Amino acid sequence: MRSIGVIAASIVSILFSFPTVSSAAIVGCSVLTQAQIAAATGAPVGSGSPIAAPTSCQWSGKGKMITLTIRQPLANKSPVDQFNDAKKRTLPGVTIEPVSGVGDDAFYIYYAGHERSGCGLVVKKGSSVFEVRVYGFDLSQGKTVSKTLSQQAVAKF
Repeated sequence: MRSIGVIAASIVSILFSFPTVSSAAIVGCSVLTQAQIAAATGAPVGSGSPIAAPTSCQWSGKGKMITLTIRQPLANKSPVDQFNDAKKRTLPGVTIEPVSGVGDDAFYIYYAGHERSGCGLVVKKGSSVFEVRVYGFDLSQGKTVSKTLSQQAVAKF
């Protein structure tokens, strides 16, 4: 189970690489609240803590984990360029599925056949891009939770 999570994180890293932090960046832990996450997941979670950079955050509790990552310019590519590249990429076993009703454009990203490896929802709003990834849910629930949280997060961009 743990190795699937590591693989999922690796895929996301491959698709987006590690962001650099700009001084004007939104702080990841300020985008969603514990109450929003608890309501969407049905589980209490701890306070968010940054992961890798201030533009990312992780909340966890009761076997559930939520991460939020805000994309930053990288290697002369804007977050929107990174979004467009990731949306077109294909990797064996990884599904990219368009989603409507969140931001200007969005897609789910997950492993086909691996219910608990995490489901991400990558959202573009204007020139900003972020991903909400959820763990500890079957795929259908993961899609619902990630979409609910992304719809709440998009108001901050």
